[in-house]
Amino acid sequence: MRWSSRLPLLLLLLRCLTPGAVRAAPGPDTFLLAIVRDDGLVRPVAVHARGRWRSPWPAPVKEAEVPVRLEDCPLAWWGTDSPPLSWTLHTSEAAPQPLPIDGITWVPTYCQQQVVLRSRAGIRQPLRPADGLRAHKRGVAVAGEAQLTVPRQIDQDSAEARALLDAVQPLFNRDERLMLAGDYFAVYTPSVDGNARDRMPVEALGIYEGPGRTGGPVYFVELQRRYPRRAPADLQWCDEVTYMSGWIYRGDGDRIETSLISNDVTSCTLDSVVRAIPHAVVETARGPVWLLEEYRPNGEAFALYLAPDRQGVEPLRRVFGGSCSGR
Repeated sequence: MRWSSRLPLLLLLLRCLTPGAVRAAPGPDTFLLAIVRDDGLVRPVAVHARGRWRSPWPAPVKEAEVPVRLEDCPLAWWGTDSPPLSWTLHTSEAAPQPLPIDGITWVPTYCQQQVVLRSRAGIRQPLRPADGLRAHKRGVAVAGEAQLTVPRQIDQDSAEARALLDAVQPLFNRDERLMLAGDYFAVYTPSVDGNARDRMPVEALGIYEGPGRTGGPVYFVELQRRYPRRAPADLQWCDEVTYMSGWIYRGDGDRIETSLISNDVTSCTLDSVVRAIPHAVVETARGPVWLLEEYRPNGEAFALYLAPDRQGVEPLRRVFGGSCSGR
């Protein structure tokens, strides 16, 4: 889904970013990506080889079977001609550093068991408490030569964030009206009419900047707009929320465009929508690929998206990460 409008303020912001934000030349073809948790457990997500993405690492199951030693892992699990000998950890808090792998084990992931690698060097100190059943992620590990960028998280109180939200509000208004004009009105009536909604502020839950395909950076955003809740009576303390997530980027001329991956109406707990956090952007021959963690209270997945261009955003692969209600 795409939005477009003429927004000189945001264009000025995009043009003022440093030349380093423009993507560099693609890296080598074969590499592995893995998510690293705060506790130093490493979950291989995908392998890129010969221009294709695959996910050969075992998915979560009810009872995981774990090899006794790391070297006992079947070669097919890696998806490469030989097991990876070294990994590099990329985080937002430090420069890339070697990530030695100490062994293999399993870990509970929601209501299932996941085979993972273990690294004492990957532990984040101090550990953050879990978010319900979801473990916090420290960063991304790479095996092989790949050019990887950790998206820059933008302070939500900064001038950059305020300019972005001012620019995106008319686009948010348009997409919200389109969404509510569909099937929503059969089961849901907003507590605020359309003209009043359009004047209400849009809030950012997260703003991240990284490489794009259209010359310069793109922004991945999670946005919400809150309304007073009317019913049921026992939940009136909790506002209604329109939630949207996706990318904002520059298109042709002075046009700003947005490609959404999620939009919905929910409550202030956001428990019925799929949240998303970008962890890395890796260069490929086709362009930058964003690695997102997508999660709800009862499950998570890891998704790869080709950065948006004038045709929108292209999903490449989604890897199941654990669930309490099946896939």
